[in-house]
Amino acid sequence: MNRVRAGRCLVRASQRFVAALALLLGLSWMVACGGGSQAIDGALAIITPNETVPLARVVEFTTHVPALATVTVSDGSREWTVPTPESPSIEHVVPIIGMRPATTHTVTVAIRGEADDEQIDTVTATFDTAPLPENFPPIEVKVSDPSRMEPGLTVFPVSRWYEGGQDIGFGLVVAVDESGEVVWYYRTDHMVSDLNFTERGTIQYQSRRSLVEMDALGNIIETWYASGLADEVPANTVPVATDLFHHEIIELPSGELLTLGTEIRAFEDFPLSTTDPQHERGRATLVGDTVIQFRRDGSITQEWKLLDILDPYRLAHGSLGGFYDLNDYSHVEGGTKDWSHANSVSVDPRDNGLIISVRHQDAVVKVDRATGQIMWILGDPTGWTGDWEQYLLKPEGDLIWPYHQHSPKITPRGTLLLYDNGNYKSIPPGERLDPVHNYSRVVEYEIDEEAMTIRQVWAYGETVSERFYTTFLGDADWLPLTGNILVTAGGHVIDPEGLPIDYPSAGWHRAHIFEMSRTSPAETVFEIVLDEGMGVETRGWSVYRAARWERLQ
Repeated sequence: MNRVRAGRCLVRASQRFVAALALLLGLSWMVACGGGSQAIDGALAIITPNETVPLARVVEFTTHVPALATVTVSDGSREWTVPTPESPSIEHVVPIIGMRPATTHTVTVAIRGEADDEQIDTVTATFDTAPLPENFPPIEVKVSDPSRMEPGLTVFPVSRWYEGGQDIGFGLVVAVDESGEVVWYYRTDHMVSDLNFTERGTIQYQSRRSLVEMDALGNIIETWYASGLADEVPANTVPVATDLFHHEIIELPSGELLTLGTEIRAFEDFPLSTTDPQHERGRATLVGDTVIQFRRDGSITQEWKLLDILDPYRLAHGSLGGFYDLNDYSHVEGGTKDWSHANSVSVDPRDNGLIISVRHQDAVVKVDRATGQIMWILGDPTGWTGDWEQYLLKPEGDLIWPYHQHSPKITPRGTLLLYDNGNYKSIPPGERLDPVHNYSRVVEYEIDEEAMTIRQVWAYGETVSERFYTTFLGDADWLPLTGNILVTAGGHVIDPEGLPIDYPSAGWHRAHIFEMSRTSPAETVFEIVLDEGMGVETRGWSVYRAARWERLQ
């Protein structure tokens, strides 16, 4: 067997234009490998690549000649193969993702020949992962039925709350496996909101005035910065000429990025009360959301402004709030009105239209990308007048309108799926529904764009046995392989008596993520809860949006 292998090595070596000594060394190494000698020059190096991703590792090793490698990881109860390059190399650097905390892991590296792909040698090494830190949110697994779940990891950003508000210096992204066990996390010193996994295997996320792209090892690849309100643009960032980034980051097939921004405009004779809009009027500065598409160099290619698209004088509950006054627009005399508070934008794959969730208008709006014109408005028709009335979708059959909704998206069935927070369940001057009696939903609508009609085809949360209520945050994702729905009820807020309230800064927080069948009644196949109770140090945890990703590398 050794003679055959040596002969193959001589043929391969003769085809390379290398020095005679290198050929002899390569030949003697290959022959020796058949006898069980180590094929690696030195030992395996197991490295923690970045303090921000404590569970990730990189295994590095050098082979004497170009070779292929298969890397397998085991923790005693699980074993998996790590993706490796498909071309031979001498220097090998292999990321390892998917390890559980406080666990001993064994890495096995199998070296294979460059041409015949025959295994030459096997090397192993062991290492321990550290336990989760003390300030890590508790994750309680309620249900886990992997046989009925969508394959992959559940990945979600977590925010920490203290008395008075959100901890803007705390950012955490967590990945759990089908059992709800933590297998990766990223810890940073700033909030993390929306995040996406690109086809290149990188992670993009939104954080206040920044959009960040990184890899699963915590290495920052690019950062874009909303420069409109900045006295100085941070070093090593790409400026984008908008006041703010918020809520969304999407990489388009073109490679350009789509996100939400803001602008401010002053309006005269503006209604200053939702209860008596005709008599309390004056000058007001509105924060209007914009949808921005830009290149990686920061240059904006398209922009759609809601103050130009919707009626700036229409009010819903929340339209007069001062959300942006504390930090971003604190310089505006008289303060600002958070008139629209868009919280998501998605692309309709059928015609490339933009679907925008406008929370403080209790409306979902579809806009033609080319013209910027409204195609339809989904929502309670109260308060829409004049030219906007023609765009209102007309209900067919039993239907409940969404209020303060999040994250509408077109499903593979061509329907629209969204998370309906349900706040107040009225439009001014209608009375607000008390949160104690309120409920949120996951709801699916069928829209006929030619007839301008809408029909509710499925919902979860309407019956007493299904009811839950989150005053803010939320997401519902259609999972393509199973047809299940992954739900993020990320913003439960309660008062000291344990009753739900509508003001996030005033209560205790809990987050709830679950996957369910799209049936009536729905069946839960996966469920986790982040709930610390009414502790002294923190006010709990919230989750922006959870997603199911096939992998992290």
